[in-house]
Amino acid sequence: MSQGRERRSPRRILSIWLASFAIDRWRIAEGCDRGEGADAAPLVLITETAHGPRIAAANIAARQAGARIGTMLADARALCPSIAAVPADPAGDLDALEKLAAWARRWGPWSALDPADGLLVDVTAVAHLFGGEARLLADVHRAFEGRGFAIRTAIAPTAGA
Repeated sequence: MSQGRERRSPRRILSIWLASFAIDRWRIAEGCDRGEGADAAPLVLITETAHGPRIAAANIAARQAGARIGTMLADARALCPSIAAVPADPAGDLDALEKLAAWARRWGPWSALDPADGLLVDVTAVAHLFGGEARLLADVHRAFEGRGFAIRTAIAPTAGA
């Protein structure tokens, strides 16, 4: 190592994708477990568009019935007339995501939003505090699943990777 140069750890960014964030928020607000109670029947979150309601999110039962994000509600109801529709809450989703970003700083010195359903956390040189990256990821999964959120995670040198 040359004089005057510090050895730095390579940058490591934790990406957290809340795979069904809007539906998870709705389900948590309803007080039911995944696939239980109100979440057992096909349900979609909708946004109003110039051409009518469009699906913004769908629970597992609705996806199994053929509902897809971006589909018009009328088209989804042609496949499954019993699909329940609830207005989406994008502002509430963003507010909740901001709170989760602050809470996620438990794994690194900074976090950032990756809207509409993701978070980034700098975990450079901190994975050893959790017993390595695999254990850090396991801790992240336990913490989010304990709050009722389904997630997918990855750690890479950059946010884009």
